[in-house]
Amino acid sequence: MDYCGIEGSNVSAMGLRKPSKDKRMYRKKTILLLSLSILAIFFSLFYFEKRILAQTSQRKILGAVIQGRVLSPYGPVENARVRVVGEEKYTLTDRQGRYVLQTQHPPVLKLRVTAGKEGWFNNAQITSNSSQDTDIFMYPIYLNDQPDYSFISPVTCAGCHIKLSRYWDQSKMAHTTSNPKVLDMYNGTDALRREGVGPGYRLDNPNSNGNCAECHAPSAVASGRWSQDLNAVLQSSRAEWDGISCDFCHKIRKVTQNKDKPSGVSAVLERQSSSSGPSILVFGPYDDVVVSPMAASYNQVYEQGQYCSVCHSHFKKLDGGKTWSYNKVYSTSEWKGFGLENNTVVPVQTTYQEWKMWQDQLSFDDPNKGKKCQDCHMSWRKEMLPYDNYVVDKGARHMWGTHRSPKNIHPHHFDGGTQTQLKTALAMELEGETSGNRLTVNVYITNTNGGHWVPTGETMRSVMLLLQARDASGKPLKMIKGSRLPEWTGVGKAGAGNYAGLPGAVFARVLGDDQGNLHVPFWRATHIAVDNRIRPKGTVTLQFQFALENPEDEPSAEAKIIYRPVIRPLAEQKRWLVEDILITSSVW
Repeated sequence: MDYCGIEGSNVSAMGLRKPSKDKRMYRKKTILLLSLSILAIFFSLFYFEKRILAQTSQRKILGAVIQGRVLSPYGPVENARVRVVGEEKYTLTDRQGRYVLQTQHPPVLKLRVTAGKEGWFNNAQITSNSSQDTDIFMYPIYLNDQPDYSFISPVTCAGCHIKLSRYWDQSKMAHTTSNPKVLDMYNGTDALRREGVGPGYRLDNPNSNGNCAECHAPSAVASGRWSQDLNAVLQSSRAEWDGISCDFCHKIRKVTQNKDKPSGVSAVLERQSSSSGPSILVFGPYDDVVVSPMAASYNQVYEQGQYCSVCHSHFKKLDGGKTWSYNKVYSTSEWKGFGLENNTVVPVQTTYQEWKMWQDQLSFDDPNKGKKCQDCHMSWRKEMLPYDNYVVDKGARHMWGTHRSPKNIHPHHFDGGTQTQLKTALAMELEGETSGNRLTVNVYITNTNGGHWVPTGETMRSVMLLLQARDASGKPLKMIKGSRLPEWTGVGKAGAGNYAGLPGAVFARVLGDDQGNLHVPFWRATHIAVDNRIRPKGTVTLQFQFALENPEDEPSAEAKIIYRPVIRPLAEQKRWLVEDILITSSVW
């Protein structure tokens, strides 16, 4: 149809002129070129994006490399520990103070890098986005111990360390001075506070304060100007009166030999008060703590068993050059392991030495090699879940808290001699065999998890094996061979915890005097009468035989291992309420 009556017209139905053929071709070429250009740009972007992602991924694997020097007013600091705050990996500086630290962090991040070394204050520096070195400046601790220093109250520490302080306050460590049993043994009183109920140090030595305060009130002893009478310390208004405080422990710079101390070693303190501001000098296991008001200094002794030896050892020098026959109780290697050279000393408590002997005997590839006191007695327990990632709480955490792995945090519960600790300390197996009219029971007791002898510490403690054998009807069988529990495990009804005369055995260190008395307090002791405690990883084998009335009978045996914190006669005399703890049991 021709519009406007003109055949072959270039005018459209709308009255517009159609484009020519050449113009239409030009338009198609233009669209094609634009399409190709867009595709080229798209593929270029895709390629470069993949490349950037690959480089980013590689950076995440390699991370930023931080390098620099650790310097001081006296020049480079060698062997300083350098790390990103809170991380486990660290590196050491060389003789020129230089370090190179590989991290997992992207290079664009600003990181807080810290440096720490024994004898120096920890310090930190923020990394730069540029390629400049990250230098850290450190200052030495000038030794200037101040004996007149007043220890800071744990209440102050609890302002930031809420959880740690709560664990500590619930431990025996926090109340070593006010411990009722300690005061009863010191004063010669009982649980009803009646006087003249022995044994009591002051009853036997009315003109002497003794050395109990060395470990039960160490802050008072360290001050020097206060009485070492536990009663006087307890009645004082000083912050350290009730036990071993945070500030005392974290003022220990090192542990050295000192034969004048009951433990044979002494804690060397560094007590300093800031000349300006509220700064608090503290030593500890972290080299990355750089937070006011603490002026923190890394010290490896806090991760060593030697730190605990200050109080978890006790030796008594015999008066008048007296001697005793230690070789009747200990082997030569054990005596040397106690660090004793002659028989004029009685080893009252040797927990640290027991642990050290065990560690020294282990091969380098033994999985227990390097296990320390802190690993067991300042460790997390399942009932404490969720474990902490911080050592500070609330506002302090938000302001300067450092996220850490729980394995690098030691909760200050100082657990020992409790159900939690004891339930895995010992293991027991029973073997039984009948032959004619006789039942033979073999008992194997192994110190599986104790890094020291079990029991350890205070000599009033004991571990008892209680064995019962019955016939098929439940009637007790008569023992015809084997050991029986001694009289000091309690005379009376077994249901009330009195086991004297029953089949079994008891493990303890028993102190004796020259009059033949056993279980005497350490100040009266002149020798060790018995020490059959179970050594680390050691197994004790005991055999018992019982008479069978009927050779065809099918008897059974049940054994229990019980921890007793205080021997029965002493507990009754002092009217102490003491509960036994079942460690484990086994049935054959």
